[in-house]
Amino acid sequence: MGHVRLGVLPRTKAWKEVVGLIAAGADVSQVANATIAAAEKAFSFVMDDKGYTEAVWLMTQLAIAAKKDDLYAHLRSVGISLPDDATLPDVTASLTEALDRAVDHSRRRSDLAEIAGRALVGAVADALQPHLNGLFPNDKDTMRAALSRLGTQKEFGELSRSFFDRLANQSLQYFLSKTLATHVGDGMRFATMNQKALFDQALDTHTREASVIVREFSSQWFSKHRYEEGGDISRKSSDGFAGFALKKMKDELKMGARTGAN
Repeated sequence: MGHVRLGVLPRTKAWKEVVGLIAAGADVSQVANATIAAAEKAFSFVMDDKGYTEAVWLMTQLAIAAKKDDLYAHLRSVGISLPDDATLPDVTASLTEALDRAVDHSRRRSDLAEIAGRALVGAVADALQPHLNGLFPNDKDTMRAALSRLGTQKEFGELSRSFFDRLANQSLQYFLSKTLATHVGDGMRFATMNQKALFDQALDTHTREASVIVREFSSQWFSKHRYEEGGDISRKSSDGFAGFALKKMKDELKMGARTGAN
């Protein structure tokens, strides 16, 4: 089973533009936009990436399970097996295992799959944590109640926003990290590591703000499709959502760059 990497961007003309923008002290939104443009080819296979589409599928099924009579039974049916007294580590571990099984079955593991997996696990953990008494709930009903909250239109929108925010941010960092590190020092774009950290924080803000549009789209999409599909969401619908939501995120990041440049 091979490991598909996203690409080696520094050899491309588009990547040279990214490096030039960094060296010239360009705004983070402009750097992000140029990085997206340089990475277009690397991400061209995204909808064929089992890790990405499976992460989106499991995200929809967490929300669908929340309104089922037997929440845990539905989760088991999609590969997420939890004990009755599940803890947060149980949930994150089971999600990771479900994603790994799907990717292993496809025999095509990729960097994007790993990024999508981390994004999903992180988003779910952040959604559940405020409703738990620490990592280990005192009773089995606490986790069940926390998971049940994911089934509302609003909560799915927030979960989706968190997922795509993380996905975009980690993907941009994947391409930028090594190059940014070479621009730290006297006379460079970042005189100190603290300045580099401020750039990273600005990138976090940029992707988080762009993800607002995904939240609105996701909440409406989820409500519509759950109703039309009788309380369920098919893989076909989930795959369509995965494509549309990612496009909206990319378009919004590009729009932010144009706005910031004006």
